[in-house]
Amino acid sequence: MKGHNNSSDVRKVLLSPKLEGKAGRAHLAGILGFLDAGHVWDVRIVRSASELTPQAVRRALADGTEGFLLSVAAPERQKEVLDILAASGKPVVILDNHAPRPRRGNFACVRFDTRAIVAAALDHFAKILPGSGVAFVPDTSREAWSNSREEAFRRLTRQRRLEAHFLTGSKRKDLAAWLSALPSPTGVLAANDLTALLVVETCAEAKISVPDRLAVLGIDNDELICGHTRPPIATVEPNFAGAGFLAAETLERMMDGRRTPRELTVAESVNRIVVRQSARPAAGRPLLVRRAMDLIRADAVNLDVPSVASSLGVSRTRLAEAFAKDGTSVAAEIREVRFSKVLELLANPQQAIGPIANLCGWRSETHLMHYFRKRMGITMRDWRRRHLSAGAAQHQSTEAPRLQSP
Repeated sequence: MKGHNNSSDVRKVLLSPKLEGKAGRAHLAGILGFLDAGHVWDVRIVRSASELTPQAVRRALADGTEGFLLSVAAPERQKEVLDILAASGKPVVILDNHAPRPRRGNFACVRFDTRAIVAAALDHFAKILPGSGVAFVPDTSREAWSNSREEAFRRLTRQRRLEAHFLTGSKRKDLAAWLSALPSPTGVLAANDLTALLVVETCAEAKISVPDRLAVLGIDNDELICGHTRPPIATVEPNFAGAGFLAAETLERMMDGRRTPRELTVAESVNRIVVRQSARPAAGRPLLVRRAMDLIRADAVNLDVPSVASSLGVSRTRLAEAFAKDGTSVAAEIREVRFSKVLELLANPQQAIGPIANLCGWRSETHLMHYFRKRMGITMRDWRRRHLSAGAAQHQSTEAPRLQSP
């Protein structure tokens, strides 16, 4: 990978970002964004956790690999790999680690602010279901990442004095009975999008209306899961690219032998709530507004006010009056969905900024640039730079630094 670096030698780095999932692909985008900023690594990518074997790590060390950047969701399953790396003394940055940092070795851990992710979900439920209870569904694996999200949910609901419900059974029939017994309406947060899919499918089988009776929210925004279900699944989108950028920056510092915190949290851990039908505002909204919002969320880039009205078979005046009673307008909702798409594309460092206006339905690049600066207070380019590097400067200045082991 080309770029510029103060070192005369190109560093060999092994990456294992779990490319089979949305998180790993977005992590890699953030890492590439760091390299695009002018850093040079000779990169070997291990595409899945199953390929990150002790033999693969030994080969990499024998080949002169200087640094490792790994996603390790379940450290107990890769203990031998971590032991080999600890003994080598080579810099290792671990992403997505909810377990304690390994005591031995030259390790640093980059983590998300789980509390912020869960808080964003609870804020969304408070907005669409004011005064209603909430519930949490863990992943069936009960691994550390799921337990971490459930614990944050427990703490925050206690602090906010919310009526909270927790699933205790582990079988599909347990989930169906539990969901059926929840008060109506209730906001249900699933540990991730796959778990949210299980919840939505179980609700369909049990004839539980989503979102009118239960609003369902996932975590991760895996579009292959969320966008192709009935109903489409709303979700909290973590800042995966920002985590990848921070992890790459941390590994570079470690390989330089510079002072580096061993525990780092992505300061801006939440990109946004991706509002889809499973957790849209439903209670009290006119049917015409709900139908229009479904159209807008599905295809805002290609819609305008006349086309929405025409698709619904109503006049523009009637549609405008329905939205006005709901405290908004058709044009404002189209603009909001388009702007969410702008942020989604900006978060991908491989997407050129110039075409974003056209891809998101803005009438011109200049119009979008003016609107963006007025709304966000900074340029699109500055937002991308800040978004990808979020957290690095904060942790370098506030955490007690330690010099890396030789």
